[in-house]
Amino acid sequence: MKILAHLQTQRTIKLILIVLLMADLTFSFLQYYQTPLFGDMEGGILPNKYVQQVLDDPLGFNALRSGEKHMNPNRYFAHIFFMEYFRNVPFWLQTSVNPVQSVYLSCALAKIMVQIFFIFLLSHFISGNRKILSFEFLLSAAIISPLFQAYGFWSRMGINDKSIAYTFFYAIPLVLLMVFMLPVFRSIRDKSKFSRLTFAFLVPFTIVLPLSGPLIPGVTLIVALLIIAGYFFRQGFSTAFNVKHLFVYISPLAFILMSIITLWSLYSLWLGLFYDINYVSDTIPVADRYTRLPEGILSYLFHSAGVPLMLSVIVLNVFLIRKHGDAETANRWLSVLKWIGIFAILYIILLPMGGYRPYRLRIIRYDTIMPVTMALIYFFGATTFFLIKHMTGTRRKKYLLTIAVCLSVFTVADIKGLQENRWEIKALEKIAASPETPVPLPKDAWILSWETTTDYKRSEQRAMLLHYWGITDKIKLFYNEL
Repeated sequence: MKILAHLQTQRTIKLILIVLLMADLTFSFLQYYQTPLFGDMEGGILPNKYVQQVLDDPLGFNALRSGEKHMNPNRYFAHIFFMEYFRNVPFWLQTSVNPVQSVYLSCALAKIMVQIFFIFLLSHFISGNRKILSFEFLLSAAIISPLFQAYGFWSRMGINDKSIAYTFFYAIPLVLLMVFMLPVFRSIRDKSKFSRLTFAFLVPFTIVLPLSGPLIPGVTLIVALLIIAGYFFRQGFSTAFNVKHLFVYISPLAFILMSIITLWSLYSLWLGLFYDINYVSDTIPVADRYTRLPEGILSYLFHSAGVPLMLSVIVLNVFLIRKHGDAETANRWLSVLKWIGIFAILYIILLPMGGYRPYRLRIIRYDTIMPVTMALIYFFGATTFFLIKHMTGTRRKKYLLTIAVCLSVFTVADIKGLQENRWEIKALEKIAASPETPVPLPKDAWILSWETTTDYKRSEQRAMLLHYWGITDKIKLFYNEL
C-alpha cells in the first residue's frame, strides 16, 4: 500500500509540474508574441550593403586578402540565419494568419524555441535524464524555468532579448553552444563514451559557432582553457603530460571537437580585427572601459532583486550541502562553483577587450554577461535539484517551502509585458490602410525602430520591408508627428 501511495503521489506531483511548465511556457509565448519589433531588422533581412559585404564573404577570406574592413566580418552565420528566417517563416505562417500577425508570430516562435532548448538542455544535464516526462527531468525543468525572465528581472538576467534581431546574435548562438558543449562536459563528468554519431552531428558546429554571435569565440576559448586546466588539476601539476591520461579525462572525439572549435575561435577573433570602427558612433579607450567594469558589476548584482535572489539561493544551497552532506559531496559541488567562478572572472576581465557601444555604458549588460548568467542558473538548478532529492523529513519540507517562495517571486515578477506592441500594430494597420504616402504616425509609434522618425526619408528601407512581407500593397514611407 505504501508503494502504491508513493507512486500515486509522484504521479500527482508530475502532473502539477507539467501544468506549471506548460503555463510558464504559454505565458512566455504570449509575452514574446506581444513584444514590439524594435530596430535593426530591415538592414539584415533585405539586406543592406553593409550586411551584404558579410554575406558575400562567409569565412572572411576576402577581408583578410584585401585588408578591407567592414561590419561584423566574423558573424556570417548569425546574419544568414536571421535573414533566411525572416525571409521565409512569415510567409509560411501567412497561410493561416495575416501578414502583421505572421511577423510577430515568427518572432515569438524563435524566442520560445530558445527558451525550450535552454530549459531542455539544462534539465537533461542536471537530472541526467533526457526523458522529458520523467520525474527527475520535470523537477529540474520546474526549478530553472521561472528564472527565464521575459520581462520581470530581464534587464539584468535576461536570455532572450526583447529585440528579435539581437536574439539571433546573442541567445541563439549561446544556446547552440550549449548543444555543442554539454556532450563534452558530460563525457568529462560522467566518463561516458562520446559516440561517433554525436561527433558527426557536432562537427559543423565547430565552424558555425565561432562565426556567429559576438560572445562565442571568447566563451569557447575560456572553456577550452579551463578544460585543460582541469586536466592538470586532476593529474597534479608535478606530473608530466600524458596523452593516455588526457584521453581518460576527456574522450578523444570530444578533444578533437574542442581543438577544432578553438582554432576557429582564434581565427574568428583575428577576423574581428577587420571590424570597421566607423560603424560605431562613439568609442572610448580600452583603459576607460576597465574603469567602468566595477559600476557594471554592481549594477548587475544590485539593480533589481533577481540576481541577488538567485545568488542567495546558491549560497544557501552550498551552506546546506556543506552542513548536511558528506565531505566528498560538498567538495564536488564546491569544485563546480569554483570553476564557474574562475570562468566568470576570466570572462569579465576579457569583456572590455570586445569593444564598446554607447548603449552599453557600463560594459556589462544583460546581453554581454549572459554566459555568466547561464552558468549561475545551471548551478542554482543543479544544487537545488540535488538537495530536493537528498534531503528528508522536516528539513526537506522547510527547504521545499523556501524554494517555492523564491521561485514564486521570479514568477510573479515576470507577470507583465502583455499588449506591449498594441500601438505598433495600430500604426502598421494605419500604414497599410493609408492610400497616400508618407503616412503620419503618433510620436510614440516607433515602427521597426528604437526612436521616433521625424524625417520620412529615413523610413525607406523599413517601408520596403513592410512591403516585402505583404503588410503594405506598395512601398509607403512614414514619419512620427511631433
